[in-house]
Amino acid sequence: MSMPRKAMGFQTCCLLCDAADFAGSVRCKVCISNHAEVRDSLPDIPSTPIEQLAVELMQMLSTPHRWDYDEVHGPTLRHYQALAGDLAEFIPLPNSEEISDIFKRQGEKEQVSIIGDSASRSPWKGTAPSLEEAREINAGIVPLTEDNAGVRTVPSRDIAKVDRSDRRGEDVELTDRVAAAEKAAGAPKAVQKSISDDEVARRKGARDAWKGAIEEVEELLDSSLGDESDSSQNELDV
Repeated sequence: MSMPRKAMGFQTCCLLCDAADFAGSVRCKVCISNHAEVRDSLPDIPSTPIEQLAVELMQMLSTPHRWDYDEVHGPTLRHYQALAGDLAEFIPLPNSEEISDIFKRQGEKEQVSIIGDSASRSPWKGTAPSLEEAREINAGIVPLTEDNAGVRTVPSRDIAKVDRSDRRGEDVELTDRVAAAEKAAGAPKAVQKSISDDEVARRKGARDAWKGAIEEVEELLDSSLGDESDSSQNELDV
């Protein structure tokens, strides 16, 4: 029995192998290469019963613990798990003293409160602001009236759009390519590019549709505000 190689994904074959248990051997490299070729040749979406059976058998060999309920292969898959368990590192359960020590360390940790910490840093902690400070604060607050309640702010000048393409985490095109590559990674190499291109196009189309919906909503809101403004002006004229 050999220790399963993480790079292969077919741990069952390693568990039943009679090769010497050391990594990098010629036999291991040939076996891994053959298994990788078989895995890449399987379709991403089976279209025939034979392809479906091949995919399921590969999944059973790779992850026997997810298929041990199978009526036919279940006993054999459970036997594979027992073999893998014999090679796993034994980790003893913590005793009562260790558990008590964990609770003690957790109790000694300082409790953090975002609201409490913010309040403790307030310059008016424990006392009210002076009359002049209160007037300055009040002057910076826009009073809420019936005229401005629920009305969106309309800037008096155009605001230039910020170029965010050079910021990490905001490059939507790069995000699309990474997501598409992840989706196509498990597919055969012959169709990986096609799947990746389709996913990029799908994500871009969904994003464009969302932007279009947002623009339509904004147009409706602007139109509604314009109608209300005209109605108010007409009432004043009357």
